[in-house]
Amino acid sequence: MAALQQQPAPGNGRLRAQWVGAAAAAAVIGIMMLALLPAPAAPFFQGIDRWWHAATVAPAGYEPNGLVAFLDAFGRPPGLLVLPVLLAILMFARRWWAALFTVLCYTVPMVLAQVVKNVVDRPRPANPLVIVDHGSFPSGHVVSTTAFVIMVAVLLAPSVRRWWWPAGIVFVAVMMWSRTFLGAHWLSDTVAGAVLGAGATLALWWLFAPLVARDEARRTGRRIRRHPSPALFEPSTTKDLLP
Repeated sequence: MAALQQQPAPGNGRLRAQWVGAAAAAAVIGIMMLALLPAPAAPFFQGIDRWWHAATVAPAGYEPNGLVAFLDAFGRPPGLLVLPVLLAILMFARRWWAALFTVLCYTVPMVLAQVVKNVVDRPRPANPLVIVDHGSFPSGHVVSTTAFVIMVAVLLAPSVRRWWWPAGIVFVAVMMWSRTFLGAHWLSDTVAGAVLGAGATLALWWLFAPLVARDEARRTGRRIRRHPSPALFEPSTTKDLLP
């Protein structure tokens, strides 16, 4: 047991990149809002948005299907079906703080997105090909997708996390493209969605990192107690008994 107690304590999981990223995201969103508030329909970057829209939007009469339909549904109520599955897995593993972190990652970024939408109230592109609500800035689909990618990365083991990041970045990029392809958002709306989703989730990660690490340390301790290693608790050979 003494050998187990001498193992180094796990870190609290807090990194400078978490709060720096959250602060940088808040600054970017603030600057974009200041550019939009005087004239929501004609910010200084509207020319780039119109060029991208003309180059990427689907042809009139297009019916969303396949990947595009899936991505549209992922950002709507059907996408929320993932949440109870994740919560069931985390609660079965007794990762209570991780479960609360997951719920907040689903709710806080979207609440912030709705606040910004109502404050800015930017008009959407004309004739979107899917059902949309008011306000184009930022893209709620991209906010929730970015938050989801970072949230899952936090829940994964570090050895798996490094493989998840590239896949997650591609997922966010494809979601950004799909929202402009469907004419639901301007390009800058999707950029702001990625920034806001990342910033809010990084802030939550910084706040919850010690608690999530405590969950993991407790789970590791239970696993060691159930399956003690001979190397930790007792010498494995007669030679180990010798001074």
